[in-house]
Amino acid sequence: MKTLRFWILSLICFTMLGIIVSTLTSSYFVTKKSLIENSLEQNRMYSMKLGQMTDEVFSYMQSNLEARKSDVVKNMVNHKAVSDILEQINVSGKHFNSLSVINDQGIAIATTPNIGIVGNKINSNAVKEALVNKEPFISQPYYAQTGRLLILISTPLFNGSEKYMGMLNGTIYLEEDNFIHHILAEHYSKDGSYVYVVDREGTLIYHPDKTRIGSSVESNLVVQKLIEQKSGALQIDNTLGNNFLAGYTYIEKSMWGVVSQTPYKSALKPLSGIMLTIFSFSLPLILIFIVIAFYISTKLASPLRKLAIYTLRPRGGQEEALEIPIWYFEAKQLTETIENYRKRQEETVDNMKTISVTDPLTGLKNRRYADILFDKLLDQKVKFSLIMIDIDHFKQVNDKFGHIVGDEVLKFISKILKEFCMEQEECIRIGGEEFIIILPEKDIQEAYILGERIRKTVEDSSSPIKEKITLSLGVSEYKCGETLTQSMQRIDLALYEAKSNGRNNTVFAKP
Repeated sequence: MKTLRFWILSLICFTMLGIIVSTLTSSYFVTKKSLIENSLEQNRMYSMKLGQMTDEVFSYMQSNLEARKSDVVKNMVNHKAVSDILEQINVSGKHFNSLSVINDQGIAIATTPNIGIVGNKINSNAVKEALVNKEPFISQPYYAQTGRLLILISTPLFNGSEKYMGMLNGTIYLEEDNFIHHILAEHYSKDGSYVYVVDREGTLIYHPDKTRIGSSVESNLVVQKLIEQKSGALQIDNTLGNNFLAGYTYIEKSMWGVVSQTPYKSALKPLSGIMLTIFSFSLPLILIFIVIAFYISTKLASPLRKLAIYTLRPRGGQEEALEIPIWYFEAKQLTETIENYRKRQEETVDNMKTISVTDPLTGLKNRRYADILFDKLLDQKVKFSLIMIDIDHFKQVNDKFGHIVGDEVLKFISKILKEFCMEQEECIRIGGEEFIIILPEKDIQEAYILGERIRKTVEDSSSPIKEKITLSLGVSEYKCGETLTQSMQRIDLALYEAKSNGRNNTVFAKP
């Protein structure tokens, strides 16, 4: 017959097993969901950033053409002078694969480099469409007379009497080295993540696999969203049947779409390691609890055991007094033990929560904490300002000194940020060499002053690489009525302007 100690131990072990299973199961699903959401958000933000970069390059390319079209108009009869102007544009911009001037009859009068079409009438649909529309134009991909798959960017030419003279064109060779490749080619990861670009009809303009450029992927659900001029993030099966977590951004100027995606399996690869870590943290507590449970079960069963033995003794003669411990005292001890175990489990969960919102390298809060804090500030309608920080030339630090020294630089910057942040201010590492400081109840001028103090302190401090390290900063103030995305876009543009201005400076975000 089973003893009381057996049933007590069985009950405790069953309860403990249930706690372990429920903890691991809930941790598994919560962590899995978090990994998927983080991957989707990272890809969404990444595609948005790349889309902004591409849009800015297009604006620069079109403004470059616009700036020189008056010079072209003045020299339309002097083909040599026009060729020289095209060469100057090519040298100054370096974004076009080729440049050309086509007159109002569709005849090429100058090109750079010489691609053998000068004097020929250009009959491509893109050129015909630009000649008819007589306005700035970005074409869809098409095969030119030279046999190249390209995109045409043109601006119309009018003389002083507003007479149409033709058009000034720049081309991008999609199957050859081009500015899109320069921007996006480095964003291919060994885990299978990559970036691709489609036009407004779902044709691949850029893809790491060059053999796929020019092919249609309009059946892809993400591409359909881009054709509908939408941006966002989705878990999808691509046209090859592979499951991806994709972020996508529609580019208004060119009507293209940028997609950044990560294989579903790669995004969940850290899951097994996280679960193993959780189990390894729990195992010592489990072993300790088993030892304690054995001891307590023995103490709980002892009174009943003594009483049972006593009742089996033959009656008669002087019986020894039976000392039996008080039952409720032992029950109290068991309750306290279980309560202590519960508290230890809660402490473990609280510790895991702290770890989940902390950057392990720098000790600063991470992007997940930033999302939580932004939601809190917006819900409570608290005004706040932001400082976005990027370490200048950090890639060169990693390349020259190695990633270990690069980590020391990140810790060095983080330490300075901590020293400058007040109690209500939060310093957050949002990824890589980028940081953000959230300043509740502070306006943009206070944010600028703090940003400048941080920038100057870092510039004047002795860094781990024994060389001067500088920061580029953007500051903004959240405006009532705008979305968080709009606010982040403004400060991101300010940071980009700070870098464009030569780095080591602080720029106000524009309204």
